Amino acid sequence: MFRENIIAELKEKINKEPDNIENYKNLANYYIGGEDLNSALGIYKQILKLVPYDYQSLVNLGSIYFYKKNYIEAIDCYHKATVKEPDNFAGYYNLGNVYAEIDNFELAYTNYKKALELNPDKTDIHTALGYLYQDVDNYDEAMEYYQKALELDKTNSEIYINIANIKQKQGKLQEALEHYEKAFELNKNDVKASLCLANAYAALKNYQKAQQCFEHTVNLNPLNYSSFVCRAIAYYDNNDTQQAIANLKHAIELDPDKSNAYIILANILVDEKRYEEAILIYKTVQKILINSPEISTFIANAYIMLNDYAQAVKYYKKAMKQAPKDNEIKLIYIEMMNDYINEKIKGK
Repeated sequence: MFRENIIAELKEKINKEPDNIENYKNLANYYIGGEDLNSALGIYKQILKLVPYDYQSLVNLGSIYFYKKNYIEAIDCYHKATVKEPDNFAGYYNLGNVYAEIDNFELAYTNYKKALELNPDKTDIHTALGYLYQDVDNYDEAMEYYQKALELDKTNSEIYINIANIKQKQGKLQEALEHYEKAFELNKNDVKASLCLANAYAALKNYQKAQQCFEHTVNLNPLNYSSFVCRAIAYYDNNDTQQAIANLKHAIELDPDKSNAYIILANILVDEKRYEEAILIYKTVQKILINSPEISTFIANAYIMLNDYAQAVKYYKKAMKQAPKDNEIKLIYIEMMNDYINEKIKGK
């Protein structure tokens, strides 16, 4: 009731002073605070009818469009913002974010660099450029920007995590661990930092420390799907199949619409020679990942292990139909058929 009263008061102010954009902005801000983005979007549109190039309204409206994945409208808003205030870094930085999201490296880079020219000491811009280069596997350039970001803000745990991720991809596991530890020290209540540290210990086969970190992560957020999936992988790598399966099943309970836990669970069951159970789970995944040749191939492979060639052929053909240009699936199918024919000949 309190919320409705405030909204009613703000609307009344707008009715009395329809040309006072501050009343509109206050209402829009209130809607955003209540996560009512559709209503906020409508108010910002009203503001821009009154003042077509109001900078903050353009940026805020662009951010709403960006959140809604309406990238064309977001670009339009941010571009207008840069026209209104060409010396304000925020418009260019936000444009860079949109172009990075749609994988347009050149335009993302151009806008980030312009933002950096206008505000060279902004940590977020250096970090964004690091992300940009990391996404295209240019780790040397990414590290330069991350190192500059750290010079500006040594308390930013996210930067340490990004550097650690690169070190891990480069196979420098001990260096990666050191950076994950630093991120965790800076913020022990950060689920991401805790989970990354757990995975780093697992990668180094220090399963005792890994499980301690997983436990901490789960305590921070018992509903975090990724924590249970990663924990399951660590358990399985340490030959604790029972705990791995239990954690994967719990992850599925937390989010039955995500495919990762199903796939890993089914793969484990195949390794354990529990083929019928694995097939049932793969078929469940097919309802999530419609037209996935990988899942069809997994099912076919499981049927092969059961010597059910009729079903295997059915799913190999389905996989080839789903990915007609995938020669690897065709080769597997041909090899399977050759084996089947040879077995038949031997049987005669």
